[in-house]
Amino acid sequence: MKAHHHLTFFILIVTGTILLFFSSELLLPEEIKKLVFRSPQIDTIGHFIGFFILTWIVFSLLKLSMRNTFLTLSLYAALSELGQYYLGFRNGEFSDFYADIAGITIYLLLKYSHLKYKIFTLKRIIKIQQTENSQLSQ
Repeated sequence: MKAHHHLTFFILIVTGTILLFFSSELLLPEEIKKLVFRSPQIDTIGHFIGFFILTWIVFSLLKLSMRNTFLTLSLYAALSELGQYYLGFRNGEFSDFYADIAGITIYLLLKYSHLKYKIFTLKRIIKIQQTENSQLSQ
């Protein structure tokens, strides 16, 4: 069942990404395209999506806590941008680093919200079952 949730989540992310890129060219009026897509570069959007997916993979496979996942991937993002700064054919940019951090943070916030909702739902189910059991025993 857990694998099914991961597959559904992955399909939603891929579909959303594809829609974002194609909708910018096909569906949006020219005025909205200029407003929405004027400042972010495709590289920055790629950093956001890449680190969002990387956070999902690291968090799911390594089973680190959210705090450790955030710290580890933030350090990785900082070191990768710092390394690009010193390479002659690449350039490290703060906007890419901020996009990396945003991708990590958004995934972890969504995961945290999902876990809180799951706990809330389970507590509600348990409460309903306890109420039904107490009514049956009377």
